[in-house]
Amino acid sequence: MTRGLIRQADMGWILVGCILPDLPWILLRALPLEMSPYELRLYAIVQSSLALSLVAVAALACLSARPARTAMILGLGCVLHLLLDATQTKWANGVVLFAPLDWRVVNFGLYWPESWPTVLMTGFGAAYFIWVLLRERPWTGAAPKFSLAPGRLVLATMGIALYLILPLPLMSRALQVDPHYVATLVQTEARSGRIAGFDRAHMIRDAAGTPFLLPWTGERLALAGRVPPEEADLISVTGSFAEEGVFGIEALHVHPSGRRDFLSYLGLMTLPIWGAVLLYRRLVRRKVVG
Repeated sequence: MTRGLIRQADMGWILVGCILPDLPWILLRALPLEMSPYELRLYAIVQSSLALSLVAVAALACLSARPARTAMILGLGCVLHLLLDATQTKWANGVVLFAPLDWRVVNFGLYWPESWPTVLMTGFGAAYFIWVLLRERPWTGAAPKFSLAPGRLVLATMGIALYLILPLPLMSRALQVDPHYVATLVQTEARSGRIAGFDRAHMIRDAAGTPFLLPWTGERLALAGRVPPEEADLISVTGSFAEEGVFGIEALHVHPSGRRDFLSYLGLMTLPIWGAVLLYRRLVRRKVVG
């Protein structure tokens, strides 16, 4: 879609723009940060908002030889990514599109992330990526042009610093609307009777067969109410706390284990593949010139 609106948009920048809103969540899972899970979650929610993603867009665009065009490509990728995420059904989850005016998450709930629309779109994206590789043969073309002038580097550094620091003063505003039920869940001793939900949390059973939920909070919650199927491993639930340490399920969805992760990893792999192609081209050219 980006190339339909911006002719001959560079594929590398398109891929960066598509992945940029997920960067906080990728780092949250990849880095062993010794911080409160509630603060980390809230930080990622704020940083992955459209407003903060556009701050990162501005910073990265400063390093391009054509910053205005690059900013348009990156920004469009972020907008399309977040709008697509908003169409998916994600209980106790969603995207923040209108911050800092409105920190409520947007979730239209049209289909589950692992269902056929996502599979179809991921397959189309992978096929288009391969088609571009074979058609444009990026390993033979001109290298992408960057600007590393001191002024540009200073602006990019300031932009990245803002991207990292701005979530901190904005977290208290976001917390007021209870995104992902963070404000509810952080009150660990005052949850009884309060409504909450968890998106794609792992479930286990003890030796007696009692089901327990392992949510992002790092807890082990006994489950009551609706009983998940024996084979369930990854579930989304909404309900309320019956008492401390016990969550009563009112609505339950069982996710196919691994499918959504596979689709996500398939999309994420496009950027390192494209980067490897460009690096190969640069190394080969340097060897030929040398």
